[in-house]
Parts: sequence; structure tokens; C-alpha cells
Amino acid sequence: MKRRLVYTLGVLIVLALMAFTGNTYAIMNSGGAMGTLSGGGETGLSSGMMSTMPMPTSQMMFSSGPTTDPFIGYGPEDTMPMGVGSVAVGGDMLTVHAQVGQFQMPMDIYFALYAPSVDPFNIYLINQAGDLQPASMGMSPWITGVTGIDEMPFGANIPTSMLPQGTYYLGLMATPAGSNMATYYFWITNFLIQ
Repeated sequence: MKRRLVYTLGVLIVLALMAFTGNTYAIMNSGGAMGTLSGGGETGLSSGMMSTMPMPTSQMMFSSGPTTDPFIGYGPEDTMPMGVGSVAVGGDMLTVHAQVGQFQMPMDIYFALYAPSVDPFNIYLINQAGDLQPASMGMSPWITGVTGIDEMPFGANIPTSMLPQGTYYLGLMATPAGSNMATYYFWITNFLIQ
């Protein structure tokens, strides 16, 4: 239990630090190598490029700018599994779409939301009932034991006029089902409501 708490706290700290710094680097945890992902508002879902995503062998984190639709790349490092709809290109509708290609084995999926202009003290997770709860109340997966996802966790076409202005950060983590989060893929993106 202690080990899981350490990993959980590490993930939350990384998410918060990336949110505060606004970096768009892919941190691949392979000797500290860093690269930049595009993510400048691309449109259109790319799929079928990757047959099966390998299982994570370490804690791998990737960050990209907003895209209208998810992008399935050749591997986890160039996959952008969260699209935000037209808000990615200055539009007035938000549609959060999470999609990842097939995994080799079942995975547990965590979905995080951080909105510092709304609540700078909490990172929220979607629980299995589909509700948002502060991560401080415990880390439980959004979806368990799946080999792929294609979900819209908040529904479609939310007018941005209904949301407070500010930058919002989204995180999607995939870890082997039932594991202690020792290995995972963690993708982060953001969008701005003006």
C-alpha cells in the first residue's frame, strides 16, 4: 500500500508541475530523453497506424498541446489520446474524446482534470460512476481491465460559455490492470477557455 501511495503522489506531483510550467515536452523516462510533440490543433482522427500498443516497461509521460480529435500514432510516444473538439482551434464547443488503440494486455485507465482557475488546490479524477472526485479522496481507475478505449467522458458539444475562463489540463493514464502503478503511460494535454 505504501508503494502505491508513493507512485500515486509522484504522478500527481508531475501533473501539477507540468500544469504550472506549461511545458509541451514528451518525457520518455529513458535516460531523461525529451522531445516535443506537435499538437498544434490538428484535426481528424488517425487510426490504424499502430497494430497493438506495447505494455509500459517504466513510468512514461507525454505532453502535447490541444487537438480537436485523438491521434493514434505508431507508439505511445506519438499518440495523443485526448481530443477536445473545436476549442483546440479557438472554437466555442468542448468535446473531450479519449481514444487509445489496442493494448497487448488489459489495462486500468485513469482520467484526471486540473483547472487551476477554478480550484488550484485539487486535481480531479473520474471515478467508475463517471463522477469527478478530488484525487486526495483516493486514486481509483475510471475504467478497469480494458484493452482499448473510445469514450467521451463529459458528453459532446459543451458550450465554452458554460465554463469558467482559464486553462484546463487533462491527463489520461494507462497502467497494467490490477497493478500498483509501477509502470504506466501518462498523457497530458491542455486547452484554454477565453
